[in-house]
Amino acid sequence: MKKITLLFFLFTIGISAQTGKIKYYLDPEGREISKEEKIFLIDKYPDNSLSFRKTKDSGYVYQFNAPKYSTYKVDYKIIKTEIEKITNKTYSDSTIFLIRFNYLDDTCSDWHSNEMNIEKINSIKNFDDSLKRKIERKSNVIYLCLFENRIILKNRPKSKNEYFFSDKNNFFRNNLFLHPTVCGSFGLIKPNGQTLIRNGEYRPDSMHEHLKPEIWNLIFQQ
Repeated sequence: MKKITLLFFLFTIGISAQTGKIKYYLDPEGREISKEEKIFLIDKYPDNSLSFRKTKDSGYVYQFNAPKYSTYKVDYKIIKTEIEKITNKTYSDSTIFLIRFNYLDDTCSDWHSNEMNIEKINSIKNFDDSLKRKIERKSNVIYLCLFENRIILKNRPKSKNEYFFSDKNNFFRNNLFLHPTVCGSFGLIKPNGQTLIRNGEYRPDSMHEHLKPEIWNLIFQQ
C-alpha cells in the first residue's frame, strides 16, 4: 500500500509539473496553432509581435497579436519626473530616454525571471554594458532597464552607475508598455513628447538607430 501511495504521489507531481508547462499558441485571430506553425506567422504578419499571458492552470498563451510598433505623444515633463523618482537621479530637459522594459512572467530565456538575482542581472549587463556606453557616448541619450512591479531585483539601485530599476507603481507598464511580449519591449522618448515603442526581442543599439532623422521623421511624419 505504501508503494502504491508513493507511486500515486509521484505521478501526481509529474502531472502537476507538466500542467505548469502547458503552452497554447494562437494566431492573431485567436485560432489555436502548433508551436511549429507560429514560425510562419513572422512572415505572414510582419507588423505583429508575440504576446503572452499566464493562464489559470499556470500555463501560457502565446498569441502573435501585439503591435510591433506603436507611437505616442506624451507629456515629457511627467515622464521625466517619474524616471527621476524611480532612479533617484536628475536629468536635463534635453535627455532622450531609451528604455528596455521587462515583463512579469516572461519566458524569454534563462536570463529572465520574476526574481532577478545578481547572477542573472550580471548576465544581462555583460551584454548590455558595452552597448550602453556606445549609445550614451557623446549624446543626450540615457539607456535604462525597467522591470514590471513584482519582479524582484536584487541589485544596488543607489549605485551611481546602476541602470536596472523597478517600475514600482507600474506607471510605465500602465501608460506605455501595454502589450506584454516575449523578450520585453523597447521605448524611445524624446523631449518633444514623441515616443516610439517596439515590442518583442530586439537590441538596444538597434532601437537607438531609430533616432536617425531619416528614420524618425518618416515614422512621425503623419
